[in-house]
Amino acid sequence: MVWDALETLLREIDLANPGQLSRNAPDGARIVLEPAGAARAASGPLPVSIVLHEHGIDVQIHSWTQRFTQTRADDPDDDAEQLALDLVAAVLFGGMRVRLGCRSNGEVLAREFVFLTATGPRIHRSERGWRWPWQTLASRELGNALAVPPTRSLGELGRLPWAPWAGMLDEAATAAGPSPLAIDGELDLHPFSPRDVKPLVLEYIEVCKQRGITELRIVHGKGIGALRRTVHAILAKHPDVVSYRLGGMGAGSWGATLVLLRNADQHPP
Repeated sequence: MVWDALETLLREIDLANPGQLSRNAPDGARIVLEPAGAARAASGPLPVSIVLHEHGIDVQIHSWTQRFTQTRADDPDDDAEQLALDLVAAVLFGGMRVRLGCRSNGEVLAREFVFLTATGPRIHRSERGWRWPWQTLASRELGNALAVPPTRSLGELGRLPWAPWAGMLDEAATAAGPSPLAIDGELDLHPFSPRDVKPLVLEYIEVCKQRGITELRIVHGKGIGALRRTVHAILAKHPDVVSYRLGGMGAGSWGATLVLLRNADQHPP
């Protein structure tokens, strides 16, 4: 589910920051996020990578890899996914900086991973290589400052000493959920949580059937394809879906799926 939650967050970021975040997904278990610009006073942006593996989730920031181990994917008390997303949000929205100490040739000999908490900057991790006592290092700082989507609210950092990024994505901001849906054959999944997608799509299909609407357009976005695959898996098993295909020119391209439902007087084969 972390891929779905990440894709939802990235779609919201893209809407609030057009063209400011590039992503590269070299395989189905890894995505690299690279902001186009840096935070004010920073000398460069700070990329972040997310990796899924059999033990859980890795978030990679410069030379630091933070592992989040999952006990069970369906355990509601397992907060590994949320902590991973909080860390990604801290990097992208300016809650974190990486301070570098560099030699004149550009070699990095020192790193500090700093979180901007409510009580001030907090060094969470530091790495120092060997150098001569008289050797001075030039300072550089990496950080981002992407605009926060209007659908999100940021919490205060520093609540947990061992994970100062915890609570960066304030769930209370989205607790009210999206506004009521119009039953017109078009379902936009952008405002919804990934955990709500399956029951939402199933209920929307049922209501459209009852109202005689047989042609649907489900907007899932392009992203990394996780939400599209979820929607297609639902449609493939639904007895009232005659066919579905990606939208063409003018219909959302591969960011939307067009669905044809059976008429009320038709029965599944």
